[in-house]
Amino acid sequence: MSAGNVAQNAKASDYARAADDWYVEPRWCVEQLADAVDFAGHSVWDPCAGGGTIPTALRDRGIPTFASDIVARGDVELDGIHDATTECAPIWLPTGARISVVTNPPFKHAETITRRMLALADHRVCILQQLSFLASAARHALFSEFPPSDILILSKRPSMPPGALIAELGDKAFRSGTTDFCWIIWTKPHDRETRTRWLPIGGVARG
Repeated sequence: MSAGNVAQNAKASDYARAADDWYVEPRWCVEQLADAVDFAGHSVWDPCAGGGTIPTALRDRGIPTFASDIVARGDVELDGIHDATTECAPIWLPTGARISVVTNPPFKHAETITRRMLALADHRVCILQQLSFLASAARHALFSEFPPSDILILSKRPSMPPGALIAELGDKAFRSGTTDFCWIIWTKPHDRETRTRWLPIGGVARG
C-alpha cells in the first residue's frame, strides 16, 4: 500500500481517490532503499504490502521478508491479514529474530502506523512518504519524540498510481511522477543527528 493523496499521482484530476489510499510505488524506489541501507542479519516486515512491490523486491535480494495488509490485494501471497493501525505484532513473525519494517503506509494513517511500528520493530523502521510529510506542525511531536536516523530523498520523482488501475493504465502507470518523496528511517539504537542524503537518479551509493 502506498502513501499519500491524489496529488502524488500523475495529475490530481486523473483519478478518484483510491480505496484505502492504495497507491503503488515503483520497484526502483525499493531498490534504491536496499542499495543504500544494510538489511543483513535481520528479517523485514511490510505491514502495508498492497500489491507486494516491497516484499517482492526485497525477497529477490535474498532478504527474508514478511507481508501483511488489511485485505489481500494483487498477486502477492500475504503471511496474514493484519491491521497495522491497531493490532499487536502478528504471531507469524519469527520469535527471536531482529525485525525491521519497510513500508509505504497510507498517508492518512502514516503517523499512527509509524508509531506502532517503532514500538514493534527491533532494528529499523523505513517508511516511504511525500517529502512534505516532514514539514508539518501536526507531526512535530513525532519527529521530536523519535528523531529519524536517516532521510533519503528520491532525486527522481516517482509516479504512484492507484493499485486498482495499474492494469488499465498499462505502460503509462509509472511514467509521470509529480510529487517529491523520501524514505524516512529510524534505527535502533540512534545516538546521532539525523543524516539527510539525496539518492542519485541512477544507482545508489551506500552511506
